[in-house]
Amino acid sequence: MVPIMKIKAMAHDSSSTRHKRALAYVRISSQRQVNGESPETQRASIAQYAALNDIEIVDTYYDEAKSGKNTDREELQKMLAYAEQHKEEIDYVIVYKMNRASRDLSSYVLNFSMKLKALGIGIRSATEQIDETPLGQFMEGFSVLIGQMDNETKRGFTVDNMTALSLQGYWQHPPVVGYETHKIPNDIGKLRPTLKPSRMAPLVKDVLERFSVGDITKAELTRYAASVGLRSRYGKKMGEDAIHKMLSKPIYAGYVIDNFTQGVHVEGKHEAIISRETFELNQSLLYGKRKRSGEVRQQMNPDYPLKGTLICPQCGNPLYASAPQTGAGGKSPRYHCSRTSCKGLVKSVKASVVHADFKDVLRRIQPDESVLELYKEVVLTRATNELGTLNEKIALQRSKLDTIADNRLSAIRKFNADQLTADEKNDLVEALDDDKEVVLDNLRRLEQQQSIREADVDLAVNVMRDTAAQWSVASPNAKVRFQKALFPEGLIYDYENGRFGTSQISALYRVLPNKKDSKVPLKSFLVAGVGFEPTTLWL
Repeated sequence: MVPIMKIKAMAHDSSSTRHKRALAYVRISSQRQVNGESPETQRASIAQYAALNDIEIVDTYYDEAKSGKNTDREELQKMLAYAEQHKEEIDYVIVYKMNRASRDLSSYVLNFSMKLKALGIGIRSATEQIDETPLGQFMEGFSVLIGQMDNETKRGFTVDNMTALSLQGYWQHPPVVGYETHKIPNDIGKLRPTLKPSRMAPLVKDVLERFSVGDITKAELTRYAASVGLRSRYGKKMGEDAIHKMLSKPIYAGYVIDNFTQGVHVEGKHEAIISRETFELNQSLLYGKRKRSGEVRQQMNPDYPLKGTLICPQCGNPLYASAPQTGAGGKSPRYHCSRTSCKGLVKSVKASVVHADFKDVLRRIQPDESVLELYKEVVLTRATNELGTLNEKIALQRSKLDTIADNRLSAIRKFNADQLTADEKNDLVEALDDDKEVVLDNLRRLEQQQSIREADVDLAVNVMRDTAAQWSVASPNAKVRFQKALFPEGLIYDYENGRFGTSQISALYRVLPNKKDSKVPLKSFLVAGVGFEPTTLWL
């Protein structure tokens, strides 16, 4: 029998003769920045160092096109996780140079060096004298600092170069709508970035010059842009915010202006899409105190209380309202649809005729007094339930806005950390801004629905007691709120027959009045069963 002490001694001798084991880590910033430090070169140097020092390489982790400014890298994090799980089996982590681990001293110490040393794992460089001696520890930190200084120096050169290019009129960002990227030679023949008009340029010119006429709102211009086929860089219809940005961009007038020019308009190398005069006129219309020709600045024109409620029977979009000049020099307030798809098919109708037809509808759908109180109780109960759901939807949209803001900030931080190029960052930010416009539109719509409170229900019930007469004398805003509560999906106006249709009617009028003296055929048209709404209910 072998003595216990001898068995322990044999085990000790066996462990003392075990080969040292290590994990290898390889990183390059980009394929264009290999500079003699290719992945193959790094692996070969690490393998040679391991062989000379009798170290076995257990596994190799490789991050490609990753910045060294911090340690937020996928393969590096995988390596640290493996090291933590197998700390009894790993003795070292070997890199080609210390700047492959990190080019930022604070990030290196907190997120790399301290983590490994806490696990009892040493750090080695295949090309630098790094070990646990005082000199080796000094060289470890010094090598990382040299990498950090090199990084910051390069960043300074990059900013200086980009500033110089912007001040010379070159465009270094993603193209805007109406342009595509292009390169032209400078004075010594080197290609430099700029823009050239794309196939969308004529449409951009049309829209920008249309606004400069001064007789169209941004909302109308947005619809006009969609009707002529103008689309974003991603092929989507442009919202009002995107149109506003396009109107505001000096790039279309031949200027370059960005952070590198410090807000100064620089003569660009690219071809202008519109004249400087058109650009300046648009800025006056956007931001000046001058009114557009013939425009009355009102949030809600009392002459057109049904604007926003009336739906075009041809295209299904809200009707416009305007007062064209008559032959006698007066004004003729009318509702109309001027979209391309409806020209020649949908006639304009005098506002007075539409309002008379609408009041006739209100008289015909007015409920009996006996059911008004019941209606009020039902509607308030339903409104309370819907408000809870609506609040949840609003909270969801606001959460989406917070997420977009976080992602936008993350993109900027990654750009500052050299994890994204300027083009990648700008593309991502622009895409997030497009998403933000969609969410904001949804949020505005939901908040408008939220504004219908109990007082509005009281108003609606009072109006229902003498519907047409009270609608006639109500304030413009009260009319709009009532119409929204009554016809949440709007009203299709059949101008030829003078009638209105809707796909959804409010709970207040879900059961239409069943007159005692009505003829049987008429009753069948007046009553809609609870929970039943035809595709289009003609009133």
